[in-house]
Amino acid sequence: MRLSSKSQYGLKACYILALNYPERCVSASSLEKEIAVSGKYIEKIMRMLAGSGIVTAVRGVAGGYKLARAPQSVTVGDIARALEDNMEIVDCISFCDCPDCCASGEVWRRLYDGINAVLDSMTLQTMIDAYGAHGVCKCRRAG
Repeated sequence: MRLSSKSQYGLKACYILALNYPERCVSASSLEKEIAVSGKYIEKIMRMLAGSGIVTAVRGVAGGYKLARAPQSVTVGDIARALEDNMEIVDCISFCDCPDCCASGEVWRRLYDGINAVLDSMTLQTMIDAYGAHGVCKCRRAG
């Protein structure tokens, strides 16, 4: 399973907003520079996050984006589910005709539940507490 770049960039953006919570907004251009992604793409991601109630857009000279709620109440799972079309790793997780008699389906459901449990166990505040001074990942894929 591979999450899309929307989740990767969205998590980075929300982490930056969490570092600035609740005092100041962060502009789309600042996010674009810090995350190294195009302005159009970050705005698309931020619209999706706003639609899910994770961030809010503030208009005006000092406007930009802010977290809609405190960093300790936003999980990595909230962000990923807001940005991914479907977190299910195989179709039979929700479309199985006989979930109690499907050995392979049980494997995928347990994996899906485990992934979501990990994502839901981590909040933006947890990330700040562990890595606050380091900022967001600047890793680039080699090759």
